[in-house]
Amino acid sequence: MILKFITASILCGISFVQGYDVYSQNELVPMEGHKVKQVLKSPLPHEYLNAEALPESFTWKDVNGMSFVTRNLNQHIPQYCGSCWAHATLSALADRVKIARKAKGVDINLSVQVILNCAQNVAGSCHGGEPSGVYEWAHNNSVPFDTCQQYKAIDEECIPSNICRSCTSFSSDCYAVSQYPNVTVSEYGLVQGEANMMTEIYERGPIACLINADPLHPYKGGILDYPKVMTPNHVVEVVGWGFEEGKKIWYIRNSWGEYWGEQGWFRMVRGENQLGIESGCTWAVPGSWTEV
Repeated sequence: MILKFITASILCGISFVQGYDVYSQNELVPMEGHKVKQVLKSPLPHEYLNAEALPESFTWKDVNGMSFVTRNLNQHIPQYCGSCWAHATLSALADRVKIARKAKGVDINLSVQVILNCAQNVAGSCHGGEPSGVYEWAHNNSVPFDTCQQYKAIDEECIPSNICRSCTSFSSDCYAVSQYPNVTVSEYGLVQGEANMMTEIYERGPIACLINADPLHPYKGGILDYPKVMTPNHVVEVVGWGFEEGKKIWYIRNSWGEYWGEQGWFRMVRGENQLGIESGCTWAVPGSWTEV
């Protein structure tokens, strides 16, 4: 199934604490000649779940006292790289693997660097990209664990040693590893709108969503309430929703490190498509993974 890539026309009061200024460029860059695809094999949650019957508050950060999210990431070290599209999608995929494993065992973290190295034609680079392309590439290939290829924040060529490698000495005597732990994707697709996003998150796990990051730069904490028309230039991971201070909100993870926002996270108003957060999201279902 082929869909036109979702570009959001964003509806847009600020009531949040200002803090660090994390400047970024437009990190959404459609790949020339690439059409956004979906691979759908099972019923979509919004087809059989009623969003009105869902809990008033739900987040994968805390399900009956247990966290189903993996570690936070920072896309801008060791240097600047516009790879939000890869960080958000792989964080959501890793979290869904953790959910499928019922949070047992060691967390599985995925290699963003391999996506930068090998998915440039379908997904993107440090100069921006498309979130859906990550899942398309993962569906056609597999994503190694991050210990195969740690994050360098650069674009490298797709050769075996840039997918999984090891080194034998202090010299440059490194070699490609042919068999390595990995995660595959069985199906993937797009979702938009408050109700559909909630049912997808509740039933299958976190999702990666487009957003305009400009109001996020000075954010330090609180509920972001920014009803302004803006175009998306960033991608974040939405892990749940709630109701606080008389407002419906989303619980969202960014990829700017834990010194930013609320330890790397932020809350924002839900149900108004502020900053385009409800205009275009991507999801993937894990197919298989190497157990640890």
